[in-house]
Amino acid sequence: MIYLLATAAALGLWLLLLAALAFATRNPDVDPAPPTSELGEESPALVDLITGNWRLCDEAASATLLDLAAKGAVDIEEIGPELSLVRLRTPRTPLAPYEKLVHDHVASLATDGVVATGALAEGARNLGRWWKSFRKKVIAEAREKGLSRPRWSRAQALLLTVAAAVPAIAAGVAVTATADTDDKGGGIGAAIVGFALLTGLMGKLNGERGTAEGARVAGHWLGVREHLSAGGAFADRPAAAVTIWGRHLAYAAALGLARRAVTSLPISVPADDRRAWSDFGGMWHVVNVRYPRRILWGRPPWPMMLRGLAAAFFTGFWLWLFGIVAKALLDWPEPLVMPVAYLGAALAAGVPIAFAIADLTGKAELEGQIVRLRAFQVGSDGDNRPRYVYWVALDDGHQRDVKAFGIDESLWRPLAEGDRVRARVGRRLGWVFEIEVTERSRHRGAASYDDTGEHLLSAPENLGEVPVLAGSRRSPAGDVRGTGEDADGAAGDDRYLAHGAGDGRGGDEGTAALVTPADLRRALGIEVGPAAAYTDALPTPAWLAVRSCRYRTTGGTPVTVDVHAAQGARGGYLMVLGHLLTRVEGRQISGVGGDAMLYPGVVSARTSEGTFAIHVHSPAGPPPPDALVELARTAAARMEGRSPVA
Repeated sequence: MIYLLATAAALGLWLLLLAALAFATRNPDVDPAPPTSELGEESPALVDLITGNWRLCDEAASATLLDLAAKGAVDIEEIGPELSLVRLRTPRTPLAPYEKLVHDHVASLATDGVVATGALAEGARNLGRWWKSFRKKVIAEAREKGLSRPRWSRAQALLLTVAAAVPAIAAGVAVTATADTDDKGGGIGAAIVGFALLTGLMGKLNGERGTAEGARVAGHWLGVREHLSAGGAFADRPAAAVTIWGRHLAYAAALGLARRAVTSLPISVPADDRRAWSDFGGMWHVVNVRYPRRILWGRPPWPMMLRGLAAAFFTGFWLWLFGIVAKALLDWPEPLVMPVAYLGAALAAGVPIAFAIADLTGKAELEGQIVRLRAFQVGSDGDNRPRYVYWVALDDGHQRDVKAFGIDESLWRPLAEGDRVRARVGRRLGWVFEIEVTERSRHRGAASYDDTGEHLLSAPENLGEVPVLAGSRRSPAGDVRGTGEDADGAAGDDRYLAHGAGDGRGGDEGTAALVTPADLRRALGIEVGPAAAYTDALPTPAWLAVRSCRYRTTGGTPVTVDVHAAQGARGGYLMVLGHLLTRVEGRQISGVGGDAMLYPGVVSARTSEGTFAIHVHSPAGPPPPDALVELARTAAARMEGRSPVA
């Protein structure tokens, strides 16, 4: 009894600890503002996050595409009651990382710049990874704007995990102490199962956590939702209505008010197994796919012959046995017993064997586009390894209802949906003998996630994903880093400037970590090479230890981007670097570090960890102020060690 009481006490204390931490890290209350038509600066994806209790919903991706249409990056056209098209346009302004992710997905599916809205679920992407990348990019911006933060810290995760081991071990000891002499090993199993159950319970309570500012902004958007919901104007609007309603339809989608528009843009949902979209033949259309029961269809001919012989044996045996019983009880004529058994056996074997011979001697040739590749589990072998059957469905351009063909795994694996193929198949058993790719799918290699570092962001969806031990540093290819972040996005022990001494005039990896080539591509739309040494003379005093690097474009207009940083109180001198370079008066900007100044082509900001300045020089003139401010926000967040982007 004492062991059970000890286990119950340990479990109760752990549950109290979990409840206390869950209460302490709960989301703030959101008070809806009065109904208003005033739209804020937050994107529809951000609105979906903060008004959905800081959990991103599926409609966020669809709302983002609607917003891209409202901003002219794409067009959505309704061709008919069952067909709408998305037409790609060149974005007028730089896209946020998650907006570019959606835009790139549409581009990967488009033929001549056009894709059917229903086909947005198609493609060769890993949807799980795609959604995780999209989610983390949205959360990265939410954290930059101060709207959200991680709920569970590493210390809290470690505390709960270690504490969970106490009741788990207590349960194991209790089982061991009360078990029979021959059953002492059950305690270890009880401890493992108990620990798994407790950590699983922990995971149910985790997620992103709102801030006070996030609650205020969410309240404003709930007021917008109240205004937009009046009269139900958006519920039945198609996606093409964005040409009339503009961004209001995108925000209505993010706020759960435009169900029809969201459903017609299936970006964040898996493709339907039985309903595929194809552009084979030049026009987008629906192909309905059937996977027949594998009694005769979808099986190779030679095994089908053996199955036919086996079916003949069992059918003949049971008919013979039935005839013997019928003769004894019902006076069934004895001369008919064997003939009926032989006839039944012949019919059972005749159909599959005839089909197999017909397919072996008369293979049909088909040309078309693969619209579905699927593998379905049908059991397991003697070692409990799962067994699968493999299917391939072809659109030949003539039928809208097709049956998937069975195919061997070795032929199935090299294929991709969207491949144009030539195949030799059996029309009676539906088996693919040979298949040759005549034109590779444009989806191959098109699943670009454009990870600018958000894949390192610590934004777990359950507590089990929170790392309790520091991870090793890593950096995406192409980025120059002086201080990487841990694998979960938490800042490493070294700060961005802690890379040796020096006069600061040469290239510096730490300074390059403030602004990466991916940031410049996103904000300015330019492609640059790796960070190089900065060799020019700065108009700053010699006592100011500045660390600098320079980026140069790899083609097109010769643009240079210089990044300078300094620490300490004297580092604040960099705030006037823009005036020294441009000889014009700058203006203060808010929301970037503790203080920030904007000049033509130059932005500088002071943070708690130091001061930096970014100088963009182009023969075409200075970049738009918004692009510079975006770069400064990213650099300031990284300098303060709270960067959501590696």
